[in-house]
Amino acid sequence: MSGAVPGGGSAQDPGALVRRDTVLIVAVQIDAPPPEPFAAGPLVRRWQRADGNDVYSTATRRAEYTSQRLAPLLWDATVRWHAELGSQEPSPAGFVLTAVELIRLNESALGMLRRMGTVPAANGVVLLHGSLPAVPSTQMPKVLQRCAGIDPNYREGVQRAWVTRQLPAGCRLSVTEREAVYCTLVTARHDLPPINEDTGPTGWSTEDLWLWHMYHATNHSPGPDSPEKLNGLRLPLLSDVRGLLGLRGLVLVGTNPDPGPGLLKNYYNGTTFHVSTLYADALALARLHQIMLTAFGNEVTRIAAREPQHRAVAQLERDVLVFGRGYWAANFGRRDTVAAVNRTWQASAGLPQELQDLKGDLGELSRQVQAAETQTSNAILGLLAAIGLPLSVGLGIWQGLPSSGLTALGRTLGVTSVVTVALLAAFPGLRRLFLDLRRDRGRS
Repeated sequence: MSGAVPGGGSAQDPGALVRRDTVLIVAVQIDAPPPEPFAAGPLVRRWQRADGNDVYSTATRRAEYTSQRLAPLLWDATVRWHAELGSQEPSPAGFVLTAVELIRLNESALGMLRRMGTVPAANGVVLLHGSLPAVPSTQMPKVLQRCAGIDPNYREGVQRAWVTRQLPAGCRLSVTEREAVYCTLVTARHDLPPINEDTGPTGWSTEDLWLWHMYHATNHSPGPDSPEKLNGLRLPLLSDVRGLLGLRGLVLVGTNPDPGPGLLKNYYNGTTFHVSTLYADALALARLHQIMLTAFGNEVTRIAAREPQHRAVAQLERDVLVFGRGYWAANFGRRDTVAAVNRTWQASAGLPQELQDLKGDLGELSRQVQAAETQTSNAILGLLAAIGLPLSVGLGIWQGLPSSGLTALGRTLGVTSVVTVALLAAFPGLRRLFLDLRRDRGRS
């Protein structure tokens, strides 16, 4: 299927789409608050409503709309900065950048990272706000792939180098990042034009094909198992928008004609507002969860590689507890769609299971530490008994001798030493206690 769509645009018409709004979310290392032109706090977007009650996405408004618990994690002036940009040259992939936001872990979480013996790959995320280029609809999936592709080996790393240049001083991309998580909204002037020559599996609508190809950022036709996968990725939304949500990110497609952002009574103005604010916030929070859990996992691996120490394990257990009651427990209140974006991405990345595995590993390390300490205490007590009993008996005999001089004391101590060595030789258990104690001291 190609060419013109009845009442709609052409697959080759670059102007068939009205919105191509996209936010790219990438893990970064932020060493210090960014200098000007960055300002503290979140990017403020305006939603001009038809009823005149315009909405501004200030930190206070976001917290009131969702949950106050999120304010110090996502919108406080100490963890978030933004910069609105003027006219910019598109990226090598064609991405048109309009604003940049940085979100760093709060001081409590940064303290956890500083206490670790491993160096974390990231401590925050960057949100690149902009739009995909105006290209024929059949090229949109590939364009999105190129915009999100920041692998240094992908297309010679030109997009990664471009993203790096957009970061302020004291901020750099995480070395582990290969693809940005994207939040994308696509709408059309009329009906959605075809995105692929293939009509897709039986029963698929044009919106389904758009969702599939844009989410996977590919021009490859859906396979036999694609309908089941498509349904598994669907995000429940109102009738004017369809959405897919998973590890790659969130893709939204408008199902009705979009008269354009200039019209106040336009449903998609609100969707654009949410894409650049709360939906992006939900994905950013989930990525901060991922950064912390990855750091915790690396630290557990480091501690487990040698004899675990009680203090290190206990501190890590406390840090995981604080993280669980802080970042992990924070949610978007009764805003079901926004909360679903956060929870679904967490599940797609395997974060809930990773947290459970982390707690299980820490419990096992704690058990090993307690067993080692008990074994050491038993070894010390056993050796004290093996040495103390003959010594106390010998000293008692020495004190009862008619002449308890130094010569007699030396003989008594000599006999005591012989008896102690004989006990160690006669009882394998005492030998094991002695060897265990020496081994524990060597590990320390």
